[in-house]
Amino acid sequence: MIHRTAHAVICWLAVGLLAAGVFTSGCAPAHAVLWADTALPDGRFSAARHQWAYDGEPVLFELQVTPGGANYIVFGKDDEASVVDMEEGRGQFRWTLVFQAGHEPQDYEVFAVPYLIREARDWIYDKNEKKWYFYPPRDDARDVPTAPEQRMRITCYRREISTTFKARGGRPRRVTMTLVKGVGEHVAIVEQRPGASPAGRGFLLVGPNEKGECGVSYSPLYNEVSRAGTTQVEVVVEHGDGSLERMVEQIDTP
Repeated sequence: MIHRTAHAVICWLAVGLLAAGVFTSGCAPAHAVLWADTALPDGRFSAARHQWAYDGEPVLFELQVTPGGANYIVFGKDDEASVVDMEEGRGQFRWTLVFQAGHEPQDYEVFAVPYLIREARDWIYDKNEKKWYFYPPRDDARDVPTAPEQRMRITCYRREISTTFKARGGRPRRVTMTLVKGVGEHVAIVEQRPGASPAGRGFLLVGPNEKGECGVSYSPLYNEVSRAGTTQVEVVVEHGDGSLERMVEQIDTP
């Protein structure tokens, strides 16, 4: 079984043949562009070669290729490849990928290549492993990538909200948290009560400690923050003595 490394070598070899004018069957090179919808809040696609995605966010990709310029598409992220047959005359294909990140951002390479079949398709699907493999028969003419491999780097990230304040009159009576997206949408975050399930959502309130300080912490979900720009975090505290305190900050959500 040959993994994507070998596939990339074959891809660039074929591109070299295209550049030299040595393309079999008299076909012209196809034009291909890889798009993604991560960067723009109104749903439009961007072809920027570096884009950002929030942890757990489904990202829609589209490969546009000259109609008739491919029998199938090889696409995926890093070393995870998938294959899909193109409908005759079709010039675009869309797919969705989900990215994960820890405390530090994680970079992923997304790729897509259009292929024409020479004899039999060079990619096979292993039902047991549920993976695609590049495995051309020895006596078969190799399939030809009709455009250079399209690549895009996705940086996946997540944000951690942490706010500390001085308690007035003991433990606060009530704390609220609201996230305001760049489009003006308000997302209310509930407090996670003591003893609640660890899988439950909500911000955590701790304290006051020996210094009389309380802390509020929360890790937002992808659909609770802006898709681009910044997200406003508003925390309102009703202190034990009845006074109110409002704290506002902006977190970067590119």
